[in-house]
Amino acid sequence: MKHFVLSLLVIITSACGWQLRGIVVLPPSVQVMTLESQANQRFTQRLRQQLEFNGVIFPTDASAKVRLQIEPILIERLILSVNNVGQAAEYELNATLNAHLLELGEDGIDVSWELTGRRTFNNDVNSVIGTQNEEKTQRQELENDLIRKLMIRLQKVKF
Repeated sequence: MKHFVLSLLVIITSACGWQLRGIVVLPPSVQVMTLESQANQRFTQRLRQQLEFNGVIFPTDASAKVRLQIEPILIERLILSVNNVGQAAEYELNATLNAHLLELGEDGIDVSWELTGRRTFNNDVNSVIGTQNEEKTQRQELENDLIRKLMIRLQKVKF
């Protein structure tokens, strides 16, 4: 009976499309690529790890038929609200990432995306270090969101 229930559970979860978080099924046309990134090193490393986790191979020779180009990430910090003494009480971070996927064959198809993200955080005027740590965390989360959005776009590519 235990084996039957376990087998039934496995069949049900696989039939509904359930998969581990972070796994994106990428089309074969982007399984072998080169990555050119002008973004910061931390972002580039996390993007490369996510691509490798999802089966992308980065050859050392010129066998890749696709190139992913990442422009620098632009993050703008805005004051959302002020407290009663005129100090910033809440900030908003707006990020923009421009990415290009180039097919290196005869057709030379170029797909471009502009991905955006937004985060807000509170400014604790009594704890500057705490606010700085919160901003750093929110920036990292923004970058993670941009990577997730880029992976979804790559999943839908048709070359």
